[in-house]
Amino acid sequence: MKIKILSLFIFSLATPVFADCGYDLSTPVFNYGVSDTNPTTSGTVTIARTKDNGVPCSNFFLAFTKGWAGNYNRRALNLYNGDLIYYNVYKNNNTTGVLKEPSDITSTNEVLFGTIAKNQTIDLTYYFTLAPLSASSPPKSGTYLDVIQVQAFSGTYTNINGYDGYRDLYVYINVVKFISLSMVDTGGVYDPASVSKTMDFGVLQENEQLGFDVRIISNAGYILKASSSNNGILKRVGGTGLKSEIDYDFYASNTKKNLSSSGGTTLVSASGKTPAGGAVIPIKVIIKSVDDKDPGTYQDYITLSVISND
Repeated sequence: MKIKILSLFIFSLATPVFADCGYDLSTPVFNYGVSDTNPTTSGTVTIARTKDNGVPCSNFFLAFTKGWAGNYNRRALNLYNGDLIYYNVYKNNNTTGVLKEPSDITSTNEVLFGTIAKNQTIDLTYYFTLAPLSASSPPKSGTYLDVIQVQAFSGTYTNINGYDGYRDLYVYINVVKFISLSMVDTGGVYDPASVSKTMDFGVLQENEQLGFDVRIISNAGYILKASSSNNGILKRVGGTGLKSEIDYDFYASNTKKNLSSSGGTTLVSASGKTPAGGAVIPIKVIIKSVDDKDPGTYQDYITLSVISND
């Protein structure tokens, strides 16, 4: 006699219980423009109830998923270059109470909730803030995106009655192009307040030299140009003619540059974001012959300008 043994496997799939409360969610796109101050700002989600399924539907709460980060260190992605900007969404305007998923909620400070009647519409406010940004290393220009699900439940987070659907909340963080130039002592750090430099040679001597650093902070490519008021010549104040002119050599990043063009001379061009602390362009001026020159005060004014090339 042959005995057949039949194995029976029973699988249990956990699925949400739908409350059918007729909740209708609206999650307007959230747009944020990065600035110098980056204040905390608010956004709104709206819930409406279209059905009358009794008391269990009167209480509701809204949960916020983690987004693409997969954790509560939320972040938005620049789809063009893969860079990230970190942010978070909160219940309170003092940036306390990170809004969370149902299984992670531990207090009423981490969830939006309320009571709602049939045909009632309620607006609920959340608060958005960026993680601190480094002034010396701004994020690359462009648009950053994250998507959070806002989920509607009937009941309370400690006593869930049912799940009533979700809407995607699209978070767009927009970073405009930013360029800043500072002129500092050789080896000095970026200082946005230092935008001019005086090179005082005292009594001029041939081959005498002085220098400083240009530091550029940019989140896009840039071109640094120089324009000389005397087209690359030191001129005696109040003087005219060759005896009132002294030549000098001008170097940027150890490369000699010709400043004779009235339209300006390109010193450096680069693409992409500058490194932390800024790009460093050493500047050096070397005095040429001072023989047979009239005594007096000699000067030239050089204007440095930086523009985006992306």
